[in-house]
Amino acid sequence: MKSLTLVVVITLGLTAAKGVAQDMDPTLQGFWTLNVEKSDFAGRPKPKMGFVNWGEHGWTFGIVSADGRLYADAVSTDVGCTLIGVFPNYSCEVEAITPRHVRFTVKQGSTIRRIRDIELRRDGFIQTIHRVIPPGGAPYIEKTIWERQGGK
Repeated sequence: MKSLTLVVVITLGLTAAKGVAQDMDPTLQGFWTLNVEKSDFAGRPKPKMGFVNWGEHGWTFGIVSADGRLYADAVSTDVGCTLIGVFPNYSCEVEAITPRHVRFTVKQGSTIRRIRDIELRRDGFIQTIHRVIPPGGAPYIEKTIWERQGGK
């Protein structure tokens, strides 16, 4: 009986710890490029290019800013949300609102710095709404459009 109880407890624990990727539409996975011209950067300088690679364990992100600097980070979603390549006092939460809509929240300590609503649209593009709360300025909203590598 103790063995059966242990199996049930372990199974429930693994089920509760499943990654958010299991709740997402698998067509989100793959390599996507930023369509700079169709995106709105709230009056800020437009980046030269951007890439994101969604996978079964999270995603990697890279962008080349208007001044040519490269920024890259990654997110693991196997168990909760883990940021890779950012300051240690930053944390994240990720939630599948629907299989085609993911909400990604970034915090600095207990302060929310960015909320991204990432949605796979019916036309095959990903649209992302970024609500940004910078440490030293006014909040703003960016809207980005991402295309699957090689088009739709």
